[in-house]
Amino acid sequence: MSHFSCIKTSIKNLAILEKTLKDLKFTYSTKKSYLKNGNGDLKYVDIIAQRQNNDTLGFLWNGEEYTFIADIELWKDKIPTENFIEKILQEYALNSIIQESKNAGFQEIQKETLNDGSIKLTVQRWI
Repeated sequence: MSHFSCIKTSIKNLAILEKTLKDLKFTYSTKKSYLKNGNGDLKYVDIIAQRQNNDTLGFLWNGEEYTFIADIELWKDKIPTENFIEKILQEYALNSIIQESKNAGFQEIQKETLNDGSIKLTVQRWI
């Protein structure tokens, strides 16, 4: 039976979430929308995002942070949703660090994905 899975996240910054979705090759809309599950039920979301393989997900703002919403039974990606959510959170964290580094006067020099999936980021600032 199809149903919506709602997963609380620590995502709070809309601009960084939008950059993250672009980086992960999603098209998205911040117009108030509805997700549809396999049963035809609708769930309100503040952001709706879709990939070319038709995987659709949403984010709902609860006043403090965004909740990830998707119908896992309709998920078509080779990566399981749990791992995909981790990928979204990793990319969001990376984009947050890069943005805060820029705000502090640093410049991104190098970004490298290591064998274990972690990301090594090198920044510098001239004084």
